[in-house]
Amino acid sequence: MTKDIRQSVRFAEFMTSIGWQALKINSSLCYLRKMPFMSNFAKIPRPQQIYSQDDYKLFIRENNIFKLKISPFIQTDDKKFQKKKNQLLSNDFTIDMNPFNPTTTIEINLKKPIEVLFHNFSQAKRRAVRRALKNKIEVKISSDIESFVRIRQSQYFPFGFLVNKETRNIWQNFTPQNATLLLAYQKSNPRPLAGILLLFFNQISYYWFASALPLGKKLFAPTLLVYEALKLSQKGGCERFDFEGIYDPRFPKSAESWKGFTRFKEGFGGKIITYCENLTN
Repeated sequence: MTKDIRQSVRFAEFMTSIGWQALKINSSLCYLRKMPFMSNFAKIPRPQQIYSQDDYKLFIRENNIFKLKISPFIQTDDKKFQKKKNQLLSNDFTIDMNPFNPTTTIEINLKKPIEVLFHNFSQAKRRAVRRALKNKIEVKISSDIESFVRIRQSQYFPFGFLVNKETRNIWQNFTPQNATLLLAYQKSNPRPLAGILLLFFNQISYYWFASALPLGKKLFAPTLLVYEALKLSQKGGCERFDFEGIYDPRFPKSAESWKGFTRFKEGFGGKIITYCENLTN
């Protein structure tokens, strides 16, 4: 099974750069952070294996952890995992009702010709690509991360400042080999209207961050950006495009805000992938 990007060395370096400590439990990376007036909070994002209750108890005790969350990179039809999950649930673990990693996503098979991928778009999305081109939107590969930061700040106003460090640091840790920034402009306007930050790992292209200004949305720039991201990912040798999360009806409360961009992502076709629930002690 292909390892998830969150279990890569580059991702561990990124997490360290934003204040987490990276440790290993057996073969899986775990990230720890000291909480004010408390001991350590820990999370294991997308491990390929689930270990025994004793392994977790020892790791928790040795690292002074008050809360451990696990987000398995294992799909729901894995019977071996279900047995291990039930063993953990019969002891100190429960289903995490606020997952810290997406539990459901959409993947597009990039081995198909781009003409086939475009045909798999919904009629509305194909029309949106054409309307973006008619609106003179053009997409460029860019290294101007600060313009993308400003777009994200605007989208998340008044709390946009909270995403600045994460955006800059993921770019710094993955560029140039494992990240590409695409920005969308309207011809004759030097100010970008939307952008996508793609990450690459193990022949998978990750739709990591995406943001747009209101004018960019009005001119259908986000749709054209996805189309161009698929083409670029194909040319770079990627075999899959991961949309990095959609609404999961198993967690209606925590995922409520995801419904809007889920409809956007569903319009590009692809296959829905459902992972096993997150676990917490």
